[in-house]
Amino acid sequence: MSVDEVNNTSFTRPTEAPLTPSSAFLWAFAFDDGLAEPLTDETLQARGGFVHGWIWVHLPLSDQRARSYVERHLELPEPAREMILGAESRVQVQFAGDWAYGVLPDLKRDLDGHAQGAGRLQFAFGARHLITARRHALQCVDDLRRKVQGGANFNSPSDAWVELVEVFIDTAERRLHDLGEAVDRIEDQLLGDDDETDGLALGPLRRELSRQHRDLLALRSALGRATLPRATHMLTVLTEQLPRLVHEVEDLDRESRGLQDRARLVHEEIDTRIAAGANRSMRTLTVMSTLLIPPTLIVGAFGMNLAGIPFASGHFGFAKAILLCVTVVVGAYAMLRRWRILS
Repeated sequence: MSVDEVNNTSFTRPTEAPLTPSSAFLWAFAFDDGLAEPLTDETLQARGGFVHGWIWVHLPLSDQRARSYVERHLELPEPAREMILGAESRVQVQFAGDWAYGVLPDLKRDLDGHAQGAGRLQFAFGARHLITARRHALQCVDDLRRKVQGGANFNSPSDAWVELVEVFIDTAERRLHDLGEAVDRIEDQLLGDDDETDGLALGPLRRELSRQHRDLLALRSALGRATLPRATHMLTVLTEQLPRLVHEVEDLDRESRGLQDRARLVHEEIDTRIAAGANRSMRTLTVMSTLLIPPTLIVGAFGMNLAGIPFASGHFGFAKAILLCVTVVVGAYAMLRRWRILS
């Protein structure tokens, strides 16, 4: 299906859309009259399988039941369905009629809630549904879930989606703050009196800053393109929020680039210090080799098993040879100082 066909397709919506059993999703909420109610098997049975207001469903793409829910969803546009089931990884925001769909950046997390790198969250939302899906446990969408459980309420799926982007922006801002403090500590230690550079873990910081910059750049590009869509759509409320989100992401992206530049300068300073230390070591070894070459020649000459070796007939021949070696070394040292090879 081409882009023009998608944009010109009208998606009919029934007056009431039944939900599948809650075992198909990780969690679901029904938002109605300023309240957010968790949806379970019991609440669905009490409602007769229908909900008023709008709902948010979060799906695990690794579960075939969740994929079946997406395939059977009556209102979901076909491009959005394909994107969710295909687990697209490119950050984007697309429109189809009165639906928006795409991919948002997020953070993978472990069972303890610690960030484990970049993740991706597929989404699609219309007037009465917000569908989010993921392959791995994600942090930002789970933070928003806890907000909803804590009493946060949203009037529409677009409001919840905007808040989801805001949660990612806030998380990225905190991560950038922590990374900036780490760069500050390394920079202070490097510019101090301590010449030790082995314990400066700059590599992981630069890698994390690079990941952060890639996610922010991708989100900024996606939101920027969404502010000027190729075709008209009916999500005017979302369009009003996009310029503000683009501005916030641009600010963070500039900050991430600034931290990358600082980290690169610190890395160059570390390389300069390592190179200077290596040069000092090579210079010391060169001077030592220069000073030891004459005594080596003398010792080698006295070691020849030939007649007429000097000092061979006396009792103090060894002492005289050692004295000669010392004299030659001192003389070579004086010459190096005179020629300013040694400072």
